[in-house]
Amino acid sequence: MAHRLAGDTNPDEDSNAKRRALQLLEVEDVLTQRAAPPPALPTAAGQQVFDYARKELSQRPRNKAEAERQGKHLAEQMRRQLGLGSHELGDLPGLIERHFGVDVALSPLGTQTDGLCIHGDGVALIVASTDFSQGHVRFTLAHELGHHLLGDPRDVINEGERDMFADNLQERRVNAFAGHLLMPEEGIRETLKWLSTGRVTERSLVALMEQFGVSLAALVYQLCVMGLITYDQSKRLRSQRVTDLVTRHASVAPTGAGITVRQTVRAPERLLSAAVDAARNQRVGLGVVATLLQREDDDALWDAVMEADPEVLV
Repeated sequence: MAHRLAGDTNPDEDSNAKRRALQLLEVEDVLTQRAAPPPALPTAAGQQVFDYARKELSQRPRNKAEAERQGKHLAEQMRRQLGLGSHELGDLPGLIERHFGVDVALSPLGTQTDGLCIHGDGVALIVASTDFSQGHVRFTLAHELGHHLLGDPRDVINEGERDMFADNLQERRVNAFAGHLLMPEEGIRETLKWLSTGRVTERSLVALMEQFGVSLAALVYQLCVMGLITYDQSKRLRSQRVTDLVTRHASVAPTGAGITVRQTVRAPERLLSAAVDAARNQRVGLGVVATLLQREDDDALWDAVMEADPEVLV
């Protein structure tokens, strides 16, 4: 997979995401030889979702309506099997890793690539750029998870925004999955009911962005799909400056999750835990941990690795 990834880069292509993925594959190879990291396996509930996606939804959608229906059904199945109810999802990278055996890495990789999914040959990895807002990053993660669950035949899926929102049934299906996973209809209707008697207002729009950790564009699209706003209303809402919208209603958006760019660095938890343990036991050098965390191999990292739990390093 590493050889295919390295050889699959066009000279004119921004390859930051691929380079990061290649780093992670090389780290896993080192750890496999020297530290035996735990295998990445789905939980029983996660496997149920896999089985549903690969069997019940194995037939490609024939039209837009069917693509959107399949994506929605897969999101509902995932929420049902994992007991997620209709509430917002908290630690989405952790959820993906824990239940589906997919390593998740976040890094500031520029804005040419939103996300990258690599799967096959015993490898399952999602990389997302955090040079976007938190809401944008969460949608990217859910979108790439959709490709993996539905068994996309491409082993390397490298996507910018134009690719993710291309007018084809494959992308429409995974976008529907991502939308309904992050913004379940029941949860949105419940929130609107107590917040604004069921109406979509500017204030309720900002509150929904904050609650579900999504971007304005993703939320407006979902509200349009649900029939809560018209297409013309969605165009008017999307034409607004999102920062102005959030500023006007800051009381319901204390974290600004829908618009804040954090440039987070997150290494796959499975690899980071194994690397820290191996470094403490002198089976690998500290450079392996530094590569995972994208930090300098220095005295500060040495102190952190030798004295702290892996969670403290992030």
